Amino acid sequence: MEAGGIYLADLNQEISVKVLVTSTADFARFANRVFVAPEVPGADGEVLDPWRVESDDTGFAVDLLRSLPADRLRKRTGRASALAIEQVRRAIVHILA
Repeated sequence: MEAGGIYLADLNQEISVKVLVTSTADFARFANRVFVAPEVPGADGEVLDPWRVESDDTGFAVDLLRSLPADRLRKRTGRASALAIEQVRRAIVHILA
């Protein structure tokens, strides 16, 4: 469960939601929690806000960042690019500034 992993997760909704893990593997190991940015629907070619990150044609909302128990990550479905991970870091800094 390292930063950049894309998973289906249980967010207490009727269906599993695709999420992008934004926290480090060390954080998950020590806290048994992960920070995730959930998938957000959007039109193809839609310009994403600076705090939204796109990876493999899926938009993730860093501004809706939340923590959840690590065991609520159900299935790994992919990995974000290094560029997307860097954009997540920049978005978090932008939000906290």
